[in-house]
Amino acid sequence: MKKFARPLASLATCAALISPVAFVVGVSAGPAAAHSTSSCTISPVDRAAVLDRLAALHKQLKGTHASRVEKVALRAAIAELWTAARNLKMTSAVRAAKRAELTRLRASLEAADSATARVAIRAEIKAIRLELRAARLTKAERAVLRAQASTLRSALLGRPTAAMAKVLKAERDTIKRSLRCSKGTVSVPPVTGL
Repeated sequence: MKKFARPLASLATCAALISPVAFVVGVSAGPAAAHSTSSCTISPVDRAAVLDRLAALHKQLKGTHASRVEKVALRAAIAELWTAARNLKMTSAVRAAKRAELTRLRASLEAADSATARVAIRAEIKAIRLELRAARLTKAERAVLRAQASTLRSALLGRPTAAMAKVLKAERDTIKRSLRCSKGTVSVPPVTGL
C-alpha cells in the first residue's frame, strides 16, 4: 500500500492545480481573446484597393488562352526564327549539297584503287564534316534563340516570364500578408499600376 501512496498524492495535487475552472479561464484568455481585442488598422478603402491589386496580379500571372490559329502562328514564327539563324551560318541548300557530297565521297572511298586516293578522299570528307560542324549553332546562340522564343510565347499568351513571375508572386505574397489583421499596425504595400 505504501508503494501507491506517493503516486496517488502527486496525482491529487495535479488534479487540484489543473481544475476544470482554471482550464476554461485559461482558454478564454488565450489566443482567441487576444485576436478579438486586436484592431485592424487597414481601412476599408485601402483593403478594396489592395484586393483589386491582388485580383490584377492573379489575372496577370494566369495569362490568357491563345486560340489554335495563334498557336500555329507562334510555332511558325519560332520555326522561322530558328531557320533564319541556321541560314546565317549556312543555307539549307548548301547544307544539303555538302551532305550529298559526303555520301558521294563515301561511295568513292570504297571504289578507290590506291592508298593515296583513299587518303585524299578521307581528307575531303573530314574537311566537309568540319564545315558542317562549324555551320551548327553554338550553345550560346541556341540559348539566345530559346530566350527569344520564350519572349514570343509570353507576349502571345500574356504570361510573364519566369523572372517576372517570381517578382509578381513575391508581391502577391506581400499583399496577402498585409490583408491578415494581426496585433499592431498593418503596413499596406503601395498599389502599383500594371
